[in-house]
Amino acid sequence: PDLDPASQYKVGDPIEVEVLKVNDGEGNVLLSRKNVESQKAWEEFTASAESEGKVLEGTCKEAIKGGVIVSLANGASAFVPASQVSTKYVADLKEFVGKPMKIKVLEVDAKRRRIIGSAKAVLLAEAEAAKEAVWDSLTPGMKVMGTVRRIVDFGVFVDIGVHQDGLVHISQVSDKFIKHPSEVVSVGDVVKVAVLEVDEAKKRISLSMKQAK
Repeated sequence: PDLDPASQYKVGDPIEVEVLKVNDGEGNVLLSRKNVESQKAWEEFTASAESEGKVLEGTCKEAIKGGVIVSLANGASAFVPASQVSTKYVADLKEFVGKPMKIKVLEVDAKRRRIIGSAKAVLLAEAEAAKEAVWDSLTPGMKVMGTVRRIVDFGVFVDIGVHQDGLVHISQVSDKFIKHPSEVVSVGDVVKVAVLEVDEAKKRISLSMKQAK
């Protein structure tokens, strides 16, 4: 909508257009370049056998009943159902309008020229990749911040941003003798921990609050 035609074309340029109306009511032939571009983008997209599952980038243009419309960089448009817009509950879909959005193609309806996508799937995949990156970087001795998720008699489970919560054994919670970890920490506390051991095969992480001090 905000494109300046002069930045794209100059007098004398050949241009492929579609005839919309022979007479627009004022004696002009009404033409569309947009329709031609959209059709070509759609044909290129559907020609790929791997269209479904692709991740595409675009901009959220409109919030409608049941979801949002995303204008994709390839010229096509996609519908993203409300349940697939975010990983969190969204009270008003209008907050996404005008913002960039990456979607994973869930369905391509060639007859109706419709793409159904999911931004949620992309966000979940990115979060998973981030966790993998953190997991791969864990080495004994490094110190990280984490959040206390669960407290049991034998220790504290701490979320340090990977697939599995790490365990701080009760003997590693404090320098002082304690009967129960709840004497020192509460669920939700952000704590600094040192990595003692990483068992990738068993997905186990041993942590220490005592050695992080």
